[in-house]
Amino acid sequence: MTTRTTPLSWAQHLTGPAAGAAAQPPTLTLAEAERVQRHRDQLMAALRAQDRVALVCAKQQVLEAAFCPRSDANPVGAQDSPAVRRALRDLSWRMAALILPRTAGH
Repeated sequence: MTTRTTPLSWAQHLTGPAAGAAAQPPTLTLAEAERVQRHRDQLMAALRAQDRVALVCAKQQVLEAAFCPRSDANPVGAQDSPAVRRALRDLSWRMAALILPRTAGH
């Protein structure tokens, strides 16, 4: 009988300690990690569905979350922590490589 291990989710990866880091950057709260995870899940769902419009929209949302300050009307809070800003910027760099082929034949 084989045991099946589930891979670490993006949220768990982001909240975990950095391996071998001399000066550890601040870690995300669970709510912040889940927020970044939702952005990543949206990107991956659009990529799997090969939906170009959804992928562009998801990329734009990540960029806005990473580089635009949150509004005071947001019930979660007006300020993002440095850790969530860093995680969103990291995700924005990683998502830059997510592209769909122009034609189905490639």
